[in-house]
Amino acid sequence: MITALKQPQTADSARHNRHFQLIVDVHLLLLRDGDVLLGRRANTGYGDGAYEPPSGRLAERETLVEAAVRVAAAQVGIALDPVAVTLAHVMHDVSGAGRMAFFLTAEGWEGDPGAVPGSYSDLAWFPLSELPANMIDRARVAVRNFAADARFSTYPAFGM
Repeated sequence: MITALKQPQTADSARHNRHFQLIVDVHLLLLRDGDVLLGRRANTGYGDGAYEPPSGRLAERETLVEAAVRVAAAQVGIALDPVAVTLAHVMHDVSGAGRMAFFLTAEGWEGDPGAVPGSYSDLAWFPLSELPANMIDRARVAVRNFAADARFSTYPAFGM
């Protein structure tokens, strides 16, 4: 007979063994002549009045591209060709429970961007170099990093 000896788990090892669920956000970086489209949050309970790129949470069994197409239609009122959607930036946000934000862009779209009733009171174009002061901070960091050609960042930023 074989007897296995099992050591009691330390608090640190127990923390690393528990199942972790990450929130995944999908943001659209719609660009036109050096400007980025941002929506002013409204009636969400978080950051209302502040700007961010149009976004939504990734739904179960949904691809990032499908989420981008859904966000474009539901938040901006435009149609994206899934083939034209590309990855622009990834941000790992460790400021709270943990989030991974994928910032996607598209080469063109059908329709005129306009605020669709829902999470945004309005949409506006801003120069990448002159983002509004009232912007969700993690979104500002990601957009600035994207503009500086960084394709990955953490929030808050960690020093080397």
